[in-house]
Amino acid sequence: MKNISIEIKKVDPILIEVIRNGFVAAADEMKINLARTAYNPIIYEVLDFSVGLFDHNGDMVSQAAGLPIFLGNLPPSVKQIISDVGKENMAAGDVYLINDTYTVGTHLNDVVVCSPIFLEETNTLIGFAASRAHWLDIGAVSPGGWTTDTTEIYQEGIRLRSIQLMKSGVMNRDVYQILRDNVRFTDSVMGDLRAQIAASHTGERRMLEIVKRYGLETVQAAIQEMFEMEEKATRLAIASIPDGEYKAEAFMDDDGVGIKNPKVCVTVQIKGGEMTIDLTGSAEQCLGPINCGYAATLSGARIALKAVTSPLSPVNEGTFRPLILKVPDNCMFNAKHPAPSAVYGLVLMTLCDTIFKALATAIPERIPAAHYGDVCAVFIFGNDPRTGVPYLHTEAEGGGWGANPFRDGENVMIAIADGDTRNVPVEIIESKFPLHIERYEVRKDSGGPGRYRGGLGHFRDYKIINHHAKFTTTQERSECPPWGLFGGQSALHNRVVVNPGTEEEVIIQKVTGYSLKEGDILSVQTGGGGGYGDPLDRTSEEVLIDVKRGYVSLDAAEKCYGVVIDPISLNIDQIATNNKRKQIKSMSKF
Repeated sequence: MKNISIEIKKVDPILIEVIRNGFVAAADEMKINLARTAYNPIIYEVLDFSVGLFDHNGDMVSQAAGLPIFLGNLPPSVKQIISDVGKENMAAGDVYLINDTYTVGTHLNDVVVCSPIFLEETNTLIGFAASRAHWLDIGAVSPGGWTTDTTEIYQEGIRLRSIQLMKSGVMNRDVYQILRDNVRFTDSVMGDLRAQIAASHTGERRMLEIVKRYGLETVQAAIQEMFEMEEKATRLAIASIPDGEYKAEAFMDDDGVGIKNPKVCVTVQIKGGEMTIDLTGSAEQCLGPINCGYAATLSGARIALKAVTSPLSPVNEGTFRPLILKVPDNCMFNAKHPAPSAVYGLVLMTLCDTIFKALATAIPERIPAAHYGDVCAVFIFGNDPRTGVPYLHTEAEGGGWGANPFRDGENVMIAIADGDTRNVPVEIIESKFPLHIERYEVRKDSGGPGRYRGGLGHFRDYKIINHHAKFTTTQERSECPPWGLFGGQSALHNRVVVNPGTEEEVIIQKVTGYSLKEGDILSVQTGGGGGYGDPLDRTSEEVLIDVKRGYVSLDAAEKCYGVVIDPISLNIDQIATNNKRKQIKSMSKF
């Protein structure tokens, strides 16, 4: 293997853009091929994966739209493989696997498949193609691995660190057999693994085509220019934020096994075109599985940085050079062996919101109120009575996003760190699983009141058909609901209700393996986004429209917005409205 360093030359700006978009198109094709060839809805419908191309040092060159929480820590995954294996020991056709929480950050279900890319003529390592995808199962104590009560990593599945699956294009039978024998739903999970390998091959072909067309020296020089351009753009955007230190706090409900209200503390320092995010003061490493590795925390910080600087431009490694992340050694954001991390994503959603909250006074024109703050994941599993074969339905649930200074929050959108993730269409669920969707609609009054209203969550009710099943879920923000900004009010929080409105009703926030019988209803009720600005500044006409759309009840229109609407004619009683708003304003002074 030959790995040469070259003198960087200047490249024509137009050619740089041609090469940049060539890499973006290559990553997009990787994404399409992975989704097209995957076996499980969690990948081909939910899109719980990300792909990217990297240079020979493991720095990100391009990405396809996907989960930001994955893309932010794919570079550390590639670099960890380089460190563990060594470039000199790699060859064309190699494939490596890594999911190690303590080096790449996320839970064990998120498996990275990485392939080095070599220029055949000179045997030169020119880059890497990598994908991280959520495996339906990884051998955890409970199907799906999204456990709420684990206390050590060994309960959460197989841990892989820079494992060589293929050598020079030949499958390592031993490694493949170990994987097959230690995961549930073997055929479909192994099918997803093969889809990831195919995505790597796609990225390899496209990267080689770009290099062969324009020359290695030119492409590597263009990549460095791309990094520098993004770095400059990010530094300029940071420089537009007033220098200073900005602080905010939030907290979680619990760690799943008894530690109440683990704190999230954020200090953001803006100075000299750099952003430092310091998590000193956040909760220590927890006994339960809400811990996340440093690399995952880095993803959360990168998401926040990108959102407040240049959210619409392409991403590469240069984007994040002006970011400094500081995390205490003993912290739930810096998991150390043998800490569990099955539901690591919960704290990252709140971390992003808390970073925004810290910056709200500095750049109020760019900052939204808090969103529902959880993927609200639901895992339903049992034996399909139609076939006798075990099944597992996995799905993220959308909720409301926070309102911002110029518009209402979005309704039923996936959580911030999960980007393009989608829910599973009703038709897919009902055809593949012994489940029926009884209700799927927006959750009235779930958005926080404000001059601009927070987005709404939803009701998504699953009925168990002709069998007994179990489910696992995590629903956060019940004690620290999605907050509003500048007078905006908090939104309703996430929750799951079993058999709502009956004598058997049970309200659940976190649970693993809860039993359901035939005919039971599992109602996922996601939270909304916080409001922005004083609700009394919202026009009566806007409130009326919300009432007619079913977003706001007549009672909430009067109590929260001071707008009195006739329940029969649905006309605004302007005199009563004026009096009600005066009354609310006078009461708010005390």
